[in-house]
Amino acid sequence: MDEARLYDVGAGGAAWTAHEDPALAARRLARLRWLFGIGIAANAASWTAAGAALALGGRAWGAGFGLLALLTLPLLALPALVEAAATRALRRRHRRRPGNFPPA
Repeated sequence: MDEARLYDVGAGGAAWTAHEDPALAARRLARLRWLFGIGIAANAASWTAAGAALALGGRAWGAGFGLLALLTLPLLALPALVEAAATRALRRRHRRRPGNFPPA
């Protein structure tokens, strides 16, 4: 099977292609790992701070730091959003056969 001739067809019958350089894919994967690690670290630090604030400062401090911890939860979804945007940017919809598409 010739990988250069592969394409997806959507529900409406439109052809989609996605060509990605392997070096670009490796950089994107590294970026996703870093974003996920940063999200986990920020979330873990904020939950730890909330627990410490509750133990050392009482209910009001614990509640305040608990709200901060809840605000860090969207950081865990950031890598998925970045990946979805990158995948969408790679896909191209074609009304006609692209010029670089190999002949039949």
